[in-house]
Amino acid sequence: MDIPIQTAGEIFSDGTAIELLRDPASPEGFGLVRSQQEVMDLKPVLSHSGRVYVPVRMEPSVSRAVCFPTRVAPPESTMKLFTDVHALLRRHLAQLNPCITAMVFAIFASWMSPVLPIAPILLIFAPAGSPRNLVLQMLGMLCRRPLRLVGLRRADIVRLPMPLQPTLLLDQPDLRPEMQTMLQSSTHRGSRIIGSQGIAEFYGPKIICSRKLPQGTALETDALRIALIPVAGELPPLDKTAEVEITEEFQARFLGYFLRNSSRVQIPRFEMSQFSLPMQDLARAFGAALVGDDELQQKILPLLSIQDEEIRADRASAFDSVVLEAILSFIHQGGSKKVRSNELAEKVSAIHKGRGFDEESSPESVGWAVRRLGIPSGRINRAGNGIDLNASTCRLVHKLAQSHGVRAMQRGPLSTCRFCRALEQVKT
Repeated sequence: MDIPIQTAGEIFSDGTAIELLRDPASPEGFGLVRSQQEVMDLKPVLSHSGRVYVPVRMEPSVSRAVCFPTRVAPPESTMKLFTDVHALLRRHLAQLNPCITAMVFAIFASWMSPVLPIAPILLIFAPAGSPRNLVLQMLGMLCRRPLRLVGLRRADIVRLPMPLQPTLLLDQPDLRPEMQTMLQSSTHRGSRIIGSQGIAEFYGPKIICSRKLPQGTALETDALRIALIPVAGELPPLDKTAEVEITEEFQARFLGYFLRNSSRVQIPRFEMSQFSLPMQDLARAFGAALVGDDELQQKILPLLSIQDEEIRADRASAFDSVVLEAILSFIHQGGSKKVRSNELAEKVSAIHKGRGFDEESSPESVGWAVRRLGIPSGRINRAGNGIDLNASTCRLVHKLAQSHGVRAMQRGPLSTCRFCRALEQVKT
């Protein structure tokens, strides 16, 4: 007999899905539910494709800390579930509608994260006087396998129960730059970290709640950001009975939603060329979590558009954007097949000077910017290093300039530039 495979959940190529649920009648306290062609099968042990699966073993402290559904609710529409969750949060948290909508998208994304292109991050700014604890309490009742942790540090990551595929609710974590880099990278599959016990997976959905927002890092641009507002007066606390009832109801409803829709996830087809690349990734992931409802998927776009404008404004004045603008000017001038690093540095300095900044650029600093942007460069002749302005590089520079909000691209395409015209054709 094959050795049983411990699992926290499986998605198979034939559309079958297996999930954990809490089962007090089981000796281990957990069982498995399988959705196969819309037929639900609940057992402590399940077989599929010749393999036997049993619930993953977990530490008692983890089992007590993480919330699991105890049943599967009947079928319902995406719109019905979305509307009910939105109304629930609005009623208890007294926050603005865009903020509530963002939380609902994050909850749906936590449940659908096993089948989404990325596991997006929701970053919540919680100033003094805002209902931070109540927000985290509500999210802990609604997200998939929520694990709330206070003050997470970089050294703690290797001890997280990531095989359980939790949604991490991080209350006031360490947000130093290196920690932000790890959190941002964890949105992508294959993100691993090295610990004393070997290599560990860190991929998964995360909601970060902090009294300060990160600035100047990838996490600033690669997460959906919202801000809580201080509440005048007193919000009634949730008593234990209400908390149990809400948790029981919505965990079951979301489990049913995931099992019935995990094989139906599709990337939304709405227009996203106006967004920078990080916002496009977020729009696809959050939108895809709302299965089969184009109207609901569209609701993510206004939430991201304001944030995207802020990113573009920052990038437009950033050094890398100015380097892109300088390269673009050489392309648009024509006649230049190659551009040396010292020529590029002179152009960057001229752009800065034209905007009132007394800032000299060196070939070395420009070279590092070119590498960060992923533009091919190297030795082009006896005179030194630079960039070969071939067709492939020119296309890449135009795409990067558009996503970074470079000022020359904001003024519209150059009619005499075939690469500008190609970008316009993609939009239409």
